[in-house]
Order: sequence, then structure tokens, then C-alpha cells
Amino acid sequence: MAERVGDPAPQIYARLFAAFPEVEPLFWRDANGSIRGEMLAVAIQCLLDLDGAYAENFIRAERVSHEGFDVPPEAFGRFFPVVMETCREILADGWTAETQAAWDERLRRIDALIAKGA
Repeated sequence: MAERVGDPAPQIYARLFAAFPEVEPLFWRDANGSIRGEMLAVAIQCLLDLDGAYAENFIRAERVSHEGFDVPPEAFGRFFPVVMETCREILADGWTAETQAAWDERLRRIDALIAKGA
């Protein structure tokens, strides 16, 4: 994916902000994109290590902490699907049924974790 677009973060956050414009002003301190980049890196780490206790606990804790930043719960819940949708768009014909199935499984598990924390 990186060879196609370099850093996908700008596209991911553009999609997130298009869906939830009220979230963009919450990034007022992120002048150079480092907060967005760190958020995306941690999200990808959680996707890759979803079987470990760290990812499960981290996602539940972040759902609660994001409420303190006034992030609407539906925006928090849509972040991972936005990442998937953007990756699918970037990869285009490189996106396979197997890739979609793997994402679907991860997204179901993440939804369950978020719901558990509610």
C-alpha cells in the first residue's frame, strides 16, 4: 500500500472528517499530523495483535478516554472501518475476498469490544 500512496494517514483522516466533521476541530493541537500518525499506528498495531490482551484492553480504554475528548461514540466506533475502507480504495484490484474476510472478522471483534466497554 505504501508504494501506491506513501502515508495513507491523510486519506484516512480525510474520510473520517468527511463522515464526522465535528471531529476535525478536536485535532487543533496536531499541527504536523504526528497525533494522527500515532493514532493510526496504534490502531494498526491493535488490528495486528487483536488476539492479545493489550489490544483488547487498549481499545476498551481508548473508547472511554475519547469520550473525555468529546469524540462522539459513533465516530470512535467508525475509525477502524474508515481505515479498512481507505485501504480497500487504495489497494483497488489488490483487495481480495480473503483480505475482506480478514477485515470483517477483525471489525466484528472490535465492535464487540467497543460495545462491551459502553
